[in-house]
Amino acid sequence: MSEKIDTQGMSGEATEGCMDNVYPKDANGNPIYPSFNPPQLPLIEPQLKKELKEIINEVLDERDYQKKLNGPYDVPEYTYRLDELQE
Repeated sequence: MSEKIDTQGMSGEATEGCMDNVYPKDANGNPIYPSFNPPQLPLIEPQLKKELKEIINEVLDERDYQKKLNGPYDVPEYTYRLDELQE
């Protein structure tokens, strides 16, 4: 017995009078297909999206807070810009 799967010629015979795949033709004879407008499928529900955003912001705030706690205390935070120092 052959283990090969042959997919050629599996479509069967053409049915006379079947008009399923008949589309109008343009001036050059090419078929004019209907436009494809799929519905928008949200990947994440709005409520879940809002909760994830809050969690991410909370984690980032905590990380910034830990960085300030574990950082050196003898280095002051400077609030001026480099172009203000250059004269």
